[in-house]
Amino acid sequence: MSWFSNLAEAYDRVFQIDESLLIPLNHWEIKSDVCIAIDGDGKFLRASQDKEAIRIRIPVTESSQHSRTGAININDAHALHEKLEYLSSMNITKKDKYLNILSAWCGVNPKLHAVFNYISGGTILDDLSNEKIKLDKNIFVRFRVEIPNDKYPNLWEDVDIVKAWQNYCINTNIYEKALCQITGKISDLANMHPKGINWSASGAKLVSRNSENYVFKGRFKKEHEANSISLSASHKASAMLNYLIATHGYKCDTQAIVAWAIDDGSAQPDPFADSYGLFGETIKTANDRIDDAQREIDIDYAKKLRGALAGMGNVKSLDNTINRVAVMAMDAATTGRMGITFYQDLEQNEYIERIIAWHESCKWWFFHRDWTNYVSAPSVNSIIAAVYGEPKGEGYKKIQKQARERLLNHIICGQPLDRSWISAAVARVSRPFSYIKKDGGWDKWSWNKALSVTCAITKKYFSQKKEEFNLKLDKNCTNRNYLFGRLLAIAEILEEREIYSRTGEWPKQTNAMRYMTAFSKKPLRTWQIIRENLNPYIIRLKNSEWHKKQIDGIMILFQDGDFNDKPLDGIYLLGYSLQRKFLNKKTKKTKITKITRRKRRI
Repeated sequence: MSWFSNLAEAYDRVFQIDESLLIPLNHWEIKSDVCIAIDGDGKFLRASQDKEAIRIRIPVTESSQHSRTGAININDAHALHEKLEYLSSMNITKKDKYLNILSAWCGVNPKLHAVFNYISGGTILDDLSNEKIKLDKNIFVRFRVEIPNDKYPNLWEDVDIVKAWQNYCINTNIYEKALCQITGKISDLANMHPKGINWSASGAKLVSRNSENYVFKGRFKKEHEANSISLSASHKASAMLNYLIATHGYKCDTQAIVAWAIDDGSAQPDPFADSYGLFGETIKTANDRIDDAQREIDIDYAKKLRGALAGMGNVKSLDNTINRVAVMAMDAATTGRMGITFYQDLEQNEYIERIIAWHESCKWWFFHRDWTNYVSAPSVNSIIAAVYGEPKGEGYKKIQKQARERLLNHIICGQPLDRSWISAAVARVSRPFSYIKKDGGWDKWSWNKALSVTCAITKKYFSQKKEEFNLKLDKNCTNRNYLFGRLLAIAEILEEREIYSRTGEWPKQTNAMRYMTAFSKKPLRTWQIIRENLNPYIIRLKNSEWHKKQIDGIMILFQDGDFNDKPLDGIYLLGYSLQRKFLNKKTKKTKITKITRRKRRI
């Protein structure tokens, strides 16, 4: 289990850097909603209840952490902070177990003795009632002991108490010792393994105590011969994973995905982010200056992408390095079982190169909210939305989780994109008016975003087939899909401009967009309808001759037999997007030129 040993090793390194980041050995995190404050003699001072329960680290035994149901044994009670039923007369048996375990390790620590004296006094129910706290056996109580000149009254923050409990666990020798299959050392063996690694997955565990099945079947004499993992290795791996998920995990329902540096547990570049979201302004390209030269676009984008990645985390350069990165996805199949659905362990520079390869090959033009352009690879969530639609209901979570794992294989392992994804995204974006706002109007922003995402993954898909399309309009491209897309864009822009010049407002929809679905399925027949509908706009538009020349220039590029009704693939959207961008940019330059001329005359 390389993932297990990698997590345990990362725990040791991170703990040396900052031990407060990780859950200490023989402890675990739990939510507490009531705090009781007492003095050094164990006398009640006050109690408070949180509006929202807070997480605290508490000392635990193996059985109190993992086995709180069924028959009660000596170790079922937590060692200090506990549920109210263990601290009160609600359950005398459980209270006795609590006092037994607390008395066994409190030693000479005055604050632990104060808690023991307070619970032994049996006033906790009355004290809480007097403080107007509703009594419930499942209330989880934490303790605060206020002694003059003591710096750590909150017992869950007291390092001395943490060490006292750890020393007690080492000296009791209550666990069976054997060879740990993770560390290769003779150690105390774990009979059970931690739950609560991912709070979203409730009590699901990565490692279960099911090795006794092999004993029953006669394959081994003892359980640990089938699966022997030490207490410390089990805790370290679970605590490290808990930390990674909480601090830089990518979560969806019960699924969690983490990417971390094995040497120090540091976060790595998010494989799911878009280029702009991951690197911000450092990856933004200049709109007008760069747009004139495709080669300059690619060089600028790649240079900034690599520069941004090289400056993240511990990645000082993209030279060969011995540092390693692990990427792991896990999900809970049931409330008690969690499985690893993806795992890759690779050198850090290789991980960076794969992220770069994805962002360089799956990029397209996107819009800021002010409708200025920038180049970016789409985020994983936006790809899933483009393929499957926006999130709807619980069933979508299952689809989203499966899609995220597939995209991990595309991004990290370099597996080719599935054609069915491209087809689904193209079909969806070819129905522009299916993108509806909450108020019922057309959601132009969402559709434009989906168009950019679809173009990005279409470009990526065809690059896998050695058919490259760049980010600048190719006026010499003879691909029929590309040419049909260009025709559709010219028809749309021509109609938009004529309506704007006549009414002063941009139209919400055009004939080109209304016919887009039919156009993608029957391009020749639909183009003839669109072209005929353009005639009134051509007559009224002053510079329509220029647009007609553009259409004629595209028509002569069709190869023999290509101007037909065969359905279009996603390449038509590339031609449509770039032709539309080219025409809008030309309009912008024309306006700037006219303004400059006016100023010169003045």
